[in-house]
Amino acid sequence: MPEYTLTLNSDQAHEVLKAVELLMRLKINQPGEITRSLLDSMYKRIGIDEYCRRRSLSDPYLKLAFDALLPSGEDIRKDDEWYRLYNLYQSLRYAIHEAEHPNSIGVDSDPPMQFTSEPLPGCTWKR
Repeated sequence: MPEYTLTLNSDQAHEVLKAVELLMRLKINQPGEITRSLLDSMYKRIGIDEYCRRRSLSDPYLKLAFDALLPSGEDIRKDDEWYRLYNLYQSLRYAIHEAEHPNSIGVDSDPPMQFTSEPLPGCTWKR
């Protein structure tokens, strides 16, 4: 299998991490993450009241859309693709955390655990 190497600056690494997390959450029917990911970047500009108003307006429509795609009671499983995404997410999250907060304690400082038969993606950082 071919291997690929990405070289990302800190901002790009954070954006890739957010994109992978969003895809993971969408695959397991968590549509509220769409609202959060879109509005979080506007929070300071629009203020808390407008943030809450927009979230409250959009969440019911997103739920309707997801209910049409994945009807209630339909079995939603974390498949091989989801676990591959999770492996990537953990590896990148850990590398970012180690670069920005060395020697700290928390879930982000836990080394990634392998959830597929594939090796974990290698993520390193340079100063």
